[in-house]
Amino acid sequence: MTKKIENHPIEDVFGDEICEGDTYFVFGNETVLQSNLKQYLIEKQQVQCYEAI
Repeated sequence: MTKKIENHPIEDVFGDEICEGDTYFVFGNETVLQSNLKQYLIEKQQVQCYEAI
C-alpha cells in the first residue's frame, strides 16, 4: 500500500532529490528512493542479491 505525502523528505540517503510522484521507502531514519532500493539493500544492509540464469 502506498501513501501519498505532501511534506516529503528532500533527498534520500544517496543524496538524490525526492520529487513529486517519486516512490520512496523509510528504514528507521533512512529514506531511500525506489530507484536506489537495490543499491541500498546491498551496500547499507548487506543483503545478498542473486540473478537467476
